[in-house]
Amino acid sequence: MTERSSSPLPGALPPVRMKNATPSTGPDPVKILIEAILLTEGRDKIVKLVQYTSRLILLLSTTHVKRLKPLISQMSMTRKVIKLGHGIHPYHELSQKGITKYEIVRAIVEFINDFWDDVYCLSRIGFLKSPKVEHLSEIWANRAWMAGIIMDLQVLMQKRAKMAEKLKDVQGRFLTVPGSAENDVATQKLHTEAFWIEVSILKLLADFGFCGTIPF
Repeated sequence: MTERSSSPLPGALPPVRMKNATPSTGPDPVKILIEAILLTEGRDKIVKLVQYTSRLILLLSTTHVKRLKPLISQMSMTRKVIKLGHGIHPYHELSQKGITKYEIVRAIVEFINDFWDDVYCLSRIGFLKSPKVEHLSEIWANRAWMAGIIMDLQVLMQKRAKMAEKLKDVQGRFLTVPGSAENDVATQKLHTEAFWIEVSILKLLADFGFCGTIPF
């Protein structure tokens, strides 16, 4: 069963922007649906926190196994239901112009993950009554999830290296103008960005460790 989080990169989710959008006299149904899906991300992360905390407790102690195992299973299923239809987001990204080759590949991987996650969820709740489809969807969702984790880790490692160079360069230049409020604000901003990159890397490493324990 996959436990994928769709937003591994640091920082808050940006507002949905329509690239090369043309004036419209009415609302865009796709944009509305994407915004509605993004609103569930916070709820998904809260449920994931409860789920991962319960798993950590089980690793440290077997006292509460009978109570925590059903909770973990229900939290996992709740996240699946919350994220139904999330595949429209990478699909929409693929329809935009000017995206890089990496963004195309990453969006395809995310779309595959979301598609098989949805198939698995529909199988678990009984809408699709085929054990073979359920097993197949779990395997391919896990494979796509692992591929996405590896890709995102590579990007974050590159960002961390660039951020370290930027901090070193900025701090070296700011030594010539000590005590500047503007310099202090700029340095603090860079340190904050560096902190969230580290948090995102740790989160992805945790996902990588968990993903490595499930069927492929």
